[in-house]
Amino acid sequence: MKSILDKIYTEYKTFTPSQQKVAEYLSQHLDEALILKANQLAKEAGVSEATFTRFITRLGFSGFSEFKREIGNFIIQGHSTTERLAESAETFGISDSIFLEILQGDIENIHKITNGISNELFEKAVEKLSSAKSIYLLGLRSSYSLAFYLAFNLRFFLKSVNLIKPGIGDIPEQVLSAAKGDVLMAISFKRYTRDIVNIAKKMKRKKAYIIAITNSHLSPIAQLADMSLVVETEIPTYIESFTAPMSLLNAFITAVALKKKKQALPALTKLETEFEAFETYISTNFGSGHKLK
Repeated sequence: MKSILDKIYTEYKTFTPSQQKVAEYLSQHLDEALILKANQLAKEAGVSEATFTRFITRLGFSGFSEFKREIGNFIIQGHSTTERLAESAETFGISDSIFLEILQGDIENIHKITNGISNELFEKAVEKLSSAKSIYLLGLRSSYSLAFYLAFNLRFFLKSVNLIKPGIGDIPEQVLSAAKGDVLMAISFKRYTRDIVNIAKKMKRKKAYIIAITNSHLSPIAQLADMSLVVETEIPTYIESFTAPMSLLNAFITAVALKKKKQALPALTKLETEFEAFETYISTNFGSGHKLK
């Protein structure tokens, strides 16, 4: 059964501009809809009460009371890690195999990538990354691992790859040189991190092109982005799964490497020489790694 946010996302492109304002407001302030009246919500969303009422009807609700009940049910299900853990315990208590359940969830999320990201959109993102003067990669909390992975691999064949590193309060210095012609790729999944949105706002003022990797077109970072790549992260447990986002990043790394082949080949060859000089890896007889052709 679709949640109310799923319904909003599914219908979003068919809404009028005023209804889209309501959708964007609710996607970020759903808790308030449980306690405010219809006229108050309309005011907060910046639309008339009549527009808000039409929006509710457009979603298939008979009235404001049914709309609020749906929100209540959604919130009661909860998104906190403790509530999701309790739900996981109940689900897997009757499951034959946690192993297969989780793998199946990841497989389904990977299959869904093409529903939210067309080949044309992917190619446009690759072109933006390949032609950027500088690339800034941003991910906080668990999403930092994804940003780090992308930065680690892109740095070999792109001129300027900057991983924004949180922790010591020097974000202004890290983005000091950002300007028009640069790209910020911001990675943010629910529950959305406030600092990512704040940093993205600053980068937008610097006229950097923003690419969002997120789980919804209605997420806060998607609302700021020039381009949004939607990837599902939900699996039947209390954590978000980064399997599908990692597949997308692998596709980016490969596509950019092939596009920048003239830079990639000598850079990787030089790197292999350094690996040998530093004795980075233990020698084996299992054969050499894959090479770009």
